[in-house]
Amino acid sequence: MELKVWTPFLDLDKEWKLFDFPRLMGEGREFPLRPSIDIVRKNGDLILTAELPGIDPEKDVEITVDGGVLSIKGEKTEEKEVTEDNRYMHERSYGKFQRRISLPGGVSPDKVTAAYDKGVLTVHVALPKEKAEEHRTIPVQMKTS
Repeated sequence: MELKVWTPFLDLDKEWKLFDFPRLMGEGREFPLRPSIDIVRKNGDLILTAELPGIDPEKDVEITVDGGVLSIKGEKTEEKEVTEDNRYMHERSYGKFQRRISLPGGVSPDKVTAAYDKGVLTVHVALPKEKAEEHRTIPVQMKTS
């Protein structure tokens, strides 16, 4: 009896090719990877973390801020050590990726920093300090006829 791994999405993707529908899997898309990200507000700043294991951030990742949008672009390249004949299962994704996140107004690109540790990219976005609302009572004017 042959042991076969059940891959329902890959099987469905093969069926979709018969009808020339857009592909479900990464092949043929401009950005086949979509790293998972979390964004939290901490001490008045935004902290974005992205899972990017197996990537050299100094040469494979580009972070930009343009027009109030933070972009993280990169590429994860496949190591071709195993031939297709010897491969039993292939689940890891490779290829280009891009994530774009809209930032609140007033963010200065100079106030954005990034660090990478143990496969996690952390981007720190310093948000502008909000001005405290001034309290003012508005008197109502009475019109006389």
